[in-house]
Amino acid sequence: MIATRWAGVAASAFALLALCGFLFASRIMVAKAALGVGAHPFQLGVVGNAGAGLCLLPWLLASGQAIPLGRRSLILYGVLGVVSVAIPTVLSHVVVQKVGPAYAATVYALSPLLTMSFAAGLGVERMFPRRFAGILLGFVGMVTLVQQELAHLDLGQPLWVMIGLAVPACAALGNIIRSACWPAGSSALAFSCGTLFTSSLALAVLAPVFEVPGEWRFADPPLLAWLLVLIAVSALSYVLNFRLQQIGGPVVFSQIGYWGTGFGVLLAAVLFGDVVTPLSLLGLGLIVWGGLLARRPDR
Repeated sequence: MIATRWAGVAASAFALLALCGFLFASRIMVAKAALGVGAHPFQLGVVGNAGAGLCLLPWLLASGQAIPLGRRSLILYGVLGVVSVAIPTVLSHVVVQKVGPAYAATVYALSPLLTMSFAAGLGVERMFPRRFAGILLGFVGMVTLVQQELAHLDLGQPLWVMIGLAVPACAALGNIIRSACWPAGSSALAFSCGTLFTSSLALAVLAPVFEVPGEWRFADPPLLAWLLVLIAVSALSYVLNFRLQQIGGPVVFSQIGYWGTGFGVLLAAVLFGDVVTPLSLLGLGLIVWGGLLARRPDR
């Protein structure tokens, strides 16, 4: 019975979008908790991605599958590691210092709009009025949820504001690349495993530029506990994210950030006592409505 229900969820792009959005918000909560007990940002990226890949690897081998290691696949992993992980991570760190965290947090709202534009321009997916309206509704809902952060934007450095736009552009381009270049015959599990390892490698190469890896701690029990939770959540999140992209396409997949923000508001209310305002409820409603409009028939 449980297996049947999970199979139904895995087959529904809309249900997967909601679940992936919840896991997106959960990863942020876990990462904040880990940072609060002494973890470093790049440490979370390296350990979380590598640990998630190792966590999924036995499942992959037990199912009789393997990570695609052909020349084309290895090039694809490398490109995704740079475009989807390395560049956005570095730019996010720099933009936070130059413009402030509010801008870095809200600029991701442009990712679905850019994904839809890239997908239509490159012929990956067709743009139609209902989908366009759904993405716009989700964008308005996202802006409604983060309107307090928008009030604190520091736009006094226009050059860095423009550079920061490369973050959602890279996220959108990564969405398109994954869909257009999906390894032939590869499952979401296999593709996610390969991407997790290369993402971890890309972050490990960059880490010494921004942090001192020798200062990373693992023996502290609270920190180790949060790292293990992050690994588990990341593993489940990645494999479901890739399954969502496989059946829903890049435009539907790109809305995870909208849903993650919405679930983040709800989790903050449940865990930390934050107040959910009528404006927040309006934003959540617009995100759900936009997700329903923007989805395509399940394949």
